Amino acid sequence: MIKSFDELIQKAEKVKNRIKLISVRPYDESTLGAISKVCEWGNVIPVLVGERKIIENEIENSDLINLREVEIIDEVSEKDAVETAVKMIKDTGGILMKGNINTAVFLKTIVIEAKNDRKFVSHISLMEIPDFKKILMITDGTVNVYPELKIKIKIIENARDLAISLGYEKPKIAVIGINERLSINNKDLLECAVISKMSDRGQIGNCYLDGPMPLDTAVSKKAAVNKKITSPVGGDADIIVCSNLESAANLIKGLVHLGKAKTAGLLLGTGYPTVLTSRSDKLESKVISISIALLNANQELMNNES
Repeated sequence: MIKSFDELIQKAEKVKNRIKLISVRPYDESTLGAISKVCEWGNVIPVLVGERKIIENEIENSDLINLREVEIIDEVSEKDAVETAVKMIKDTGGILMKGNINTAVFLKTIVIEAKNDRKFVSHISLMEIPDFKKILMITDGTVNVYPELKIKIKIIENARDLAISLGYEKPKIAVIGINERLSINNKDLLECAVISKMSDRGQIGNCYLDGPMPLDTAVSKKAAVNKKITSPVGGDADIIVCSNLESAANLIKGLVHLGKAKTAGLLLGTGYPTVLTSRSDKLESKVISISIALLNANQELMNNES
């Protein structure tokens, strides 16, 4: 298990491969500050795409000395900036990062390109929760609104692959349902059971998976024992797969605003790790997200070389 974001950052600092980080319209202090911070590790090559004058002014008015010689690709419009960045990263590989750009514009280009390449896009959030024993991953609270069965399986596969790239040998995945007991009248519970049986028969790949599983039995060993959940996932889930975007997003927001959790996130399935942070996210959150992306990109590079 990974216990903290500090542990993730320490792993990312030790990556030996040098990996390109292409940021789209990094016009804000927290994005540029996060890029400057990870550049200190020596394994990140930054490329900034956006209006040159704005980027240069932001860098000049800051103390980010290590960004003053960085490569800048001059693109004025949001659409042109993200299209240029996506084309570059498909040609060279690396990490894509959202800056000061409308999320809908950013996602539209990425999702269209992914569909053209027969890839499937989903999002995962990693949560560091006070008094909880490890990092908890939650998917998908950003992209897929009401995923049907085949989409849920793709969301699970994306999350599984990310966890493995972060060092999990066999991640534990809980597919969340309102009850651990099945009801023929509840489609969501039935789909959870189908996915669980597929996993039992080796169709989901290298992971432990169980469902349907209410949230308490996924994260509390006591609750799992009381409800007679005996799988490796019960009470010890690494990854929470929610029924739909609304339930995932509200769980994430509840943990942040009521549970004082820290969060970082990544867009998966694009063929390259994509840092999808909010303009309001703090520098620390963006450094963590880049760290996750760096580890993921490094694992893909190692897989391709082997």
